[in-house]
Amino acid sequence: MERTLAVFIPIALFICVTLCVYFVTRFRYEAITKLGGPIPKSPSTKHSWKRPGIVVVGSGLGLLVTGILLTVGIIQDNDWIGLFIVGTITLFVGVSIIVADKLGDKENEIDG
Repeated sequence: MERTLAVFIPIALFICVTLCVYFVTRFRYEAITKLGGPIPKSPSTKHSWKRPGIVVVGSGLGLLVTGILLTVGIIQDNDWIGLFIVGTITLFVGVSIIVADKLGDKENEIDG
């Protein structure tokens, strides 16, 4: 089973990248043919990396806590180990998304 997964994971990654490139070039080609010229560039806006950064930190904390729980022995090696690992990481990512959303709302408030 592990050998099969070791073969299919790189193949699936290659297929995903190939399809992404295909659909992006297809969209650009259709936009050029419909508009009759190159795609106009929108004015550059400054993108805040705070919200994606908080989500990445949340996923990292989820991985760290899962590793600590496995090392300490709180999560035992049984049939439910995958559920606990995925659940812990998902919980931390969900909480980080909520925190990032709350911080994003505070940035957009205008004091009158």
